[in-house]
Parts: sequence; structure tokens; C-alpha cells
Amino acid sequence: MASPPKIAIIGAGPAGLTLARLLHVSEVKVGLTLYELDASPTSRSDQGGTLDLHTETGLAAIRKCNLWDSFRKYARNDGEELIMMDKNATELAHKRGKEKEGVYDRPEIDRERLKEILLESVPEECVRWGWHLREVTEDRRLRFDGRQELEGPFDLIVGADGAWSKVRERLNELKPVYSGVSGYEMEILDPPRTCPHVDKMVGRGSFFGISDRKFLNAQRMGNNSLKVRSWYLCSEGEAKADLDKYGKKGTLEKILERYAGWAPEMIELLKQADLDGLKYWTLYELPVGYKWPHKTGFTLLGDAASLATPFSGEGVNKAMVDALDLADLIAKSQDQIENLTLDHAVLRYEQLMFPRMEKIQTTTMANKLNGFGPDAPLGLMTVMLKSMAAESPSGLVRLLGTAPVSAMVYGYFWIRQQVGWAVRRFWRRT
Repeated sequence: MASPPKIAIIGAGPAGLTLARLLHVSEVKVGLTLYELDASPTSRSDQGGTLDLHTETGLAAIRKCNLWDSFRKYARNDGEELIMMDKNATELAHKRGKEKEGVYDRPEIDRERLKEILLESVPEECVRWGWHLREVTEDRRLRFDGRQELEGPFDLIVGADGAWSKVRERLNELKPVYSGVSGYEMEILDPPRTCPHVDKMVGRGSFFGISDRKFLNAQRMGNNSLKVRSWYLCSEGEAKADLDKYGKKGTLEKILERYAGWAPEMIELLKQADLDGLKYWTLYELPVGYKWPHKTGFTLLGDAASLATPFSGEGVNKAMVDALDLADLIAKSQDQIENLTLDHAVLRYEQLMFPRMEKIQTTTMANKLNGFGPDAPLGLMTVMLKSMAAESPSGLVRLLGTAPVSAMVYGYFWIRQQVGWAVRRFWRRT
């Protein structure tokens, strides 16, 4: 009998940890090592915002990991609430959160809590912290900074190492490109106490203010704080350069200048945030439809495979279902009945993943272009409606995606915007 395959996973984010957990619960005999750049599970002070997991992707992976009960401890059904306004605070969409679990739930969970759940479910000896990957060699070995000896060789190296994946460099020389969008993030630590008016406006989930080719976004975290983000179109490096040049206070003043003419209650999101935590974001992406030629012993999942901007909410869901498919096929490759080699298992995974990847990239690109387009937010709402209609099994819902109905919906929301402008202009001048 052949010896168990040696598998290296690069990156202990949701993608890499999900794959490690799934291989562990499958009871397939593999020699598994997960390498992570961070020095420890707690060395990174900010693990990101909150995530909504979807029934057929992220939630399916959680169930397969046998982690449903642990997940439910931190999941928030009321976090499904979503509010979208234009710059006059005209409410254009309001999806209510749920009080109880349902079949079509997309519960929210903090990224940090999700990683904790996954990490605690993986054998401690599998994870190596503080290993900074420098190079992936042709013969499937790994070279790390500060370590003379190479790790490996491995039968399979899985790149779950994000935007600037070193494993991707072994498969293809293509680098991520600047998306055209940058922004800033701050936090309101205790909004019910310090700014109850803002707390009420945002609701229990996500808030989006969209106009003038800009986004103003807030996310409710599990500890009741708010992540506040401002996104805008600019040249690459501008957000960082402004922060370096003007400092945090001066940068906030420039951010506020961009939102001149917006409803004062919306601008309070920025004014009430903790200035000390101000940081910049520069968003990158891979081309829509990007693929790599199959190469024995290497593959990618998550952002390493399909980096996109965050404007569809699909990133972690796609990463987790990638891990679900790959783990299932690796397990089958070790079952003599299946007559499937490890290499063919990886090839089949890539053939499954590429169409899903392109679909999500296409949706995300459309959301970005329309969200920052000249007719936003109406253009974005129309695109989102068409996308929802195309995926619905209901014939009635699919009608919403037809040109005549889309035009009617666009007209309806355009009228709402004009009424909102008039109300703001003539009756609500404060």
C-alpha cells in the first residue's frame, strides 16, 4: 500500500483552516502541515470585519466540518439586516434581519470568531506559526525566511495564502492589479452609548450609503461595535500617501470634504468613529476568468485563486466551498474503490472551481463598476436585482430580471430619489 500523501497548506485563514479541518474529519490518512506567516493565533490585532455565510457554500462547509454547534454560539441572524441609502438619506432598500434560524439564512459571524472555531478544531501539531514563505520550488519544496533547510518535498502544495500568493507564482506569473478603489476604515467602539442616533440608523447588520461614485459603509460586529469604511475611486497609493502626508486628523478632514453635501446624519458615521484606529485599504483583484494551467503537485483556493474586491460578499464563502470540494476529492483519491489519483483529484477540483470562480468574479466586477458608476446607487440596485432574478428558481422572481421590469424598477427608485432630494432640500435642511 502506498504511503499517505504529504500535503502542505500555505495560509491559516478561513480557506486553509477549512481544508485542514475537512481533511482531519474525513479520517483520510495524509501527512498534513499548515504554514502560517503570523507569529501566533493572536499576533494580529485586527482579524477583519464580519462575514455572512451562505447556505450552499460557507454554511455547507461548516456542517461538513461538524462545527455547526460551535458556529451557532457566535452566529447572528439579526446581522442579516441590510440598509441602503443615497446621499440624502433616502432609504432605497431595507432587508430585515431574522430572529430565528431559517432555511435561507445568511447569518453573520465575525471573521475572528470563525477563525477561532476552525483553528480549535485542527490538531495543534499541524499548524506552524511564524513561517514566512519565500519561495516554492519546482520540485515541490518550500523555502522560508530565516531557515536554511527546505521543507518537503510534498505530494501537494495548496496555496491558501491570499492576494500575493507565493504558490500562485509557481503556477503563473500573473500578479493582482489595482482595482481603482481605495478607502479608509475606523471603528465606533460603543455606539449605543456614544452615538445612539448613528447606532439606530445602521441597524443590526450592514449599512450602505452610495452616491457620487463613493461608498460609506458600516458593519455591526459581534461585540456591538461598528466598523466604518469609506471607499472611493483614486490612483493607486493615494490613500496611503494622504495618510502619510496629512496624518490621521488631516486625512479625516479630507475624507469629510469628499462627502460634502451628504446628509449630516450619514456623515456622523465618520465623525463619531475613533480616529486613533484610522487605517487605509488599497483593493486589488485578479482578472475575471483568470485560470492557471494544471500543474501536478500544486493548486490554489480562496483569494489566492480568485482575488476580487469585497463588493459581492462572496469571498469567504467561495474559499470555504473550494476547500469543501478539494477535501472531498482528496479523500476519494485515497479510496481504492474510486480509482482516482491525487493528481486527477486536484484536476477535477480545478475544473469544478473555475466556472464558480468566474461567475463570482463577474458579479463582483459588475457590482464594483455599477456601485462606483455615475448612476449609482440605481445602477447597482438594477444589477443586483438581475443577478438575484437569474439565480432564483421562481419564474415570478425571474421576471424581475427582464428589461421591461428592470426599467420599471429603475424608474420607481429614481422617483424615490427625487422625492428624497426634495424632502432634504426643502423640509429637512439640518
